[in-house]
Amino acid sequence: MGYIVQPGDCIMSIASTRGFLWQTLWNANPELKTQRKNPNVIFPGDVIEIPDKVLREEDCVTEQLHKFVKKGTPAKFRLVVEQFKVPLANRRYILEIDGKVFEGTTDDKGLLEVGIDPAARGGRLQMPDDGLECALALGHLDPLDELIGIQQRLQNLGFYFSEADGKDNEETRVAIADFQASVSLDATGELDDATRAKLFNMQDQIHPPAEEEAAPDESLAGPSDVPPPSAPEIDPEEDAAEMARLLALDDQMVAA
Repeated sequence: MGYIVQPGDCIMSIASTRGFLWQTLWNANPELKTQRKNPNVIFPGDVIEIPDKVLREEDCVTEQLHKFVKKGTPAKFRLVVEQFKVPLANRRYILEIDGKVFEGTTDDKGLLEVGIDPAARGGRLQMPDDGLECALALGHLDPLDELIGIQQRLQNLGFYFSEADGKDNEETRVAIADFQASVSLDATGELDDATRAKLFNMQDQIHPPAEEEAAPDESLAGPSDVPPPSAPEIDPEEDAAEMARLLALDDQMVAA
């Protein structure tokens, strides 16, 4: 049985609503797994094959109470919060996801991490001490090999301000050129492997801040006396989730 991916879907949410572990569903779709690589970044129109469920039996002693624990939930939601490429480290946040409120403090890399329902669809992030707030649309980040995915990442990073529609236009090319210039690439406005790799690193991975970049207004920057250490790349196979990266606060954030 095939399921056609809708906007806002990811393997985690589809698996959760159908009673599977995300790994079971992901591994049942090897071609899609090879094409998309990240279970949290799939594309509307992709077809997910839903395997038949396999019943599991457990031997239990009769007339006794037994406890069974469901595996696979909750998902983990991760954001790296930056402004002008400077991590908002050790800052208070209020995160609302599908009506559930989480409060805490980012770590020294600007990272926050909470457990959420795998089928969660959206919410809002507030950084009270910085006067910042943005909406979150979970599962709506499209793959990097689609132009709409490029536009969404440029939106999140503060370079593209129109609707992400997947159509090539002058504003998209200008945004690409501005991004290229910001990461020391030739500002051609044309997509190439180096540009895609930089976008992936800036949007989809936890990363050290750009050394050459500083916040234009020091009052808005995170603590600068102790730079955050480099962080390793995160393999989605190790910890699937709503793994979103917020790298530039704006009015709207499209999250993986």
